[in-house]
Amino acid sequence: MPRSERSTNPLMRNVLALLVASVTVGIAHLNLDPFCTGGEGGGAKRANAAPPRMPPPPELPTQIPASSELVAAVASAASPSTKVADDPSTLRGVWALKMAAALLEKGCHNFSKVPDYTACMFKQERLNGALGDGQTIDLKVRHEPYSVYMKWQSGDRGRQLIYVHGQNDGNMLVQPGGIKGRLTGLLSLEPTGSLAMAESRYPITKAGLLQLGHTILEYQHQDLERGCGFTCELRDHQEFEGRACYLYHINYESPEIHSVYRKSLIYVDKELSLPICVKNYTWGKDVNPETIDEETLIEFYAYTDLKIEQELSASDFDRNNRDYKLRVR
Repeated sequence: MPRSERSTNPLMRNVLALLVASVTVGIAHLNLDPFCTGGEGGGAKRANAAPPRMPPPPELPTQIPASSELVAAVASAASPSTKVADDPSTLRGVWALKMAAALLEKGCHNFSKVPDYTACMFKQERLNGALGDGQTIDLKVRHEPYSVYMKWQSGDRGRQLIYVHGQNDGNMLVQPGGIKGRLTGLLSLEPTGSLAMAESRYPITKAGLLQLGHTILEYQHQDLERGCGFTCELRDHQEFEGRACYLYHINYESPEIHSVYRKSLIYVDKELSLPICVKNYTWGKDVNPETIDEETLIEFYAYTDLKIEQELSASDFDRNNRDYKLRVR
């Protein structure tokens, strides 16, 4: 082989190797999301969507003893028109429902005065008959004007969402995670449109602790108006992720009573009087009684790492926030 070819081949091989390495690194960079919520570069990622630990609920008895703490809490939460059962040692049926509703009413009223908060939200829903994977989402919420920022830490990791009431033509702004987000940039979607609702049971306008409390109250008021067709209890001395809670547990007798829900388990935080963990189950046909809850779970929402009054500003919900590095066109 001529000397010139022997000296050229190693050079060409090195150039080709460098090109391959550059392309590989570039693809990896496009497909990974290097930014954490709030723009604090290098923050730890949540590697998976493991749901928060939820203790198994106790069996639903005919009646349960109520602690003096529970009775006092309910009495302070109740409006003047709400009566506590004559026998304060028993919480069951409509009385348990009234007390649970009174607690949530108190919590929603008080929390509406909280300006903002941050949390880690876990979400898992059944859509079109199929139970989706759990999603772990970093959440920022401001109540006035109602504003939401989300960043997915599992599922479509790196996805970001911004919604501010009265801004962006009433739409929510979404940038997918990974390479898709790099290619499409920021999308403007109608909150109740088909694209937005394809991956969620509720619109973004119902996101957050306060909105969850109001949604549950709507169902409880319907149950109270009906007054029959369910069994329920309110149980004290429960805990979720280290926070003291009441457990509200309701079973519906048939789809004629409630067409969507068969059973609901709601952990109501004692400090906030708001739901911080909700598991809802639907109806099923030919379901194994031993695995019925696994097969009929329809909604699972949980809030952890809750931090109130974080002095969030308009920039936390701004598409031009440099920390978010959104591809604004």
